[in-house]
Amino acid sequence: MRYEPATRLLRLAVLLSGSHSGLTLDEMAERLEVTRRTVERLRDRLEEVFPQLWYEADDGRVRRWRLPRQSGVTLPPPRTAAIAAVETLARDLARAGDHARAALLQEAAAHLKAMLPADHLRRAEPDIEALMAAEGVAARPGPRLKLDPALMAVFRDAIVGMRKLAVRYRSATAPRAQRRILLPYGVLYGPRAYLVAEADGKEEMRLWRIDRITAPEPTAEAFSPHPFDLAAYAARSFGVYQEEPFEVALRFAPEAAEEAGAWLFHPTQRVERAADGALLVRFRAGGRLELCWHLFTWGDRVRILAPAALRAEMAVLCRAVVGVCAPSPGRAAAPRDQASSEPGP
Repeated sequence: MRYEPATRLLRLAVLLSGSHSGLTLDEMAERLEVTRRTVERLRDRLEEVFPQLWYEADDGRVRRWRLPRQSGVTLPPPRTAAIAAVETLARDLARAGDHARAALLQEAAAHLKAMLPADHLRRAEPDIEALMAAEGVAARPGPRLKLDPALMAVFRDAIVGMRKLAVRYRSATAPRAQRRILLPYGVLYGPRAYLVAEADGKEEMRLWRIDRITAPEPTAEAFSPHPFDLAAYAARSFGVYQEEPFEVALRFAPEAAEEAGAWLFHPTQRVERAADGALLVRFRAGGRLELCWHLFTWGDRVRILAPAALRAEMAVLCRAVVGVCAPSPGRAAAPRDQASSEPGP
């Protein structure tokens, strides 16, 4: 989104006064969706208006700029579209069964509305409702999340307080739930939600399905967490299944190259065009089964170049599907409707 110069300057002032640790020039450029050179000019203009603007170098000697809140920056009221976006996301999360995060977003939307003058709010509410009605999320098959806000609050308190958590956990193979002491580090959301935690006494990070956890109780015993990057942990796999990462190489046919080029298959992906117009995608990740499930949706428009084990697993999956879907003896298969593969008008 583009802003007029005065609006950009005001927005930058708000961003810098609302950041406790400050922002680098690159972070400012990303937030404002402008070039670094433009941000440098905006910073210079801002320093003329607010001499209190200052910076502090971090451990990597990168300057992080801040604007003290005592500088007299008056926050503009939140935009109608911003409030509508928060409420829309809350609605969509609630429909998906994620009532815990939906409740937090609804609370945030209520705070944003409270910042509006009464007459402004009265004019904005019809626009908020109109924007919410005009935006939605396409239905996707998958398990429905059942996340109890009270349950998630217990997890968050234990994570923030670095407290060991006593739970009852029923694994897929166990006939009944067993008592576990977990050291929680975070929550990972996907088709299902998982608590990322170590079992007490075992320095091995595992995923614990939240729908299989009951009676969570924070203990009085604290733990000292070791350095852990949830984003890096999640990036080890394609999906949520954790296994040793491997090098993946995929070739998308020329007719699928443009569509595949718009996809982010993995945060570590590297993309290049072949001479014939095909798209080559490479990344490092685990999760062979989930990767096969996804690649199956591309049909004959994708080839697995590496590794051989992934290609073999895909072949097994395809043979199993053919065995289930093959027509009965003596019954001809219905002709494929080419047009049906594309969404209708």
